[in-house]
Amino acid sequence: KNTELHFRLGVVYDKWNKKEASIESMKTVISLDPQNANALNYIGYTYAELGINLDEAERLIKEALKYMPDDGYITDSLGWVYYKKGLYKEALKFLKKAVNLVPDDPTILEHMGDTYLKINDKKKALMFYERSLLNREKDKAGIEKKIQELK
Repeated sequence: KNTELHFRLGVVYDKWNKKEASIESMKTVISLDPQNANALNYIGYTYAELGINLDEAERLIKEALKYMPDDGYITDSLGWVYYKKGLYKEALKFLKKAVNLVPDDPTILEHMGDTYLKINDKKKALMFYERSLLNREKDKAGIEKKIQELK
């Protein structure tokens, strides 16, 4: 299917750090398949990571959740949008659900740590950072730095 090709192309662009091209590929997927939850989420999460278009990111991710309500990664994305908006209590609500759905994902665990740190719960932040580190195979330096700063 064309949607699969465009989705994979979008992922490749993202890996090459060509965010705009990645987003355009995902928009093509959505134009061909408006209910493609993964493409909706991909754009929303990319916006959140870049700290741009956060209202649009929230809309896209909520749309994705309509089609895949129990997807831990999409749930994490919505929590991360709320984090980026500074709505930490709302972020925690979705991030906790994401951790329940995908208990060992290092990124989701790190998002929990980041959010607890923002609300000054350093003990819980440290716990989630350490769990994130345990589940990481690569990119350990960033999380190790966060742990050191808390100790």
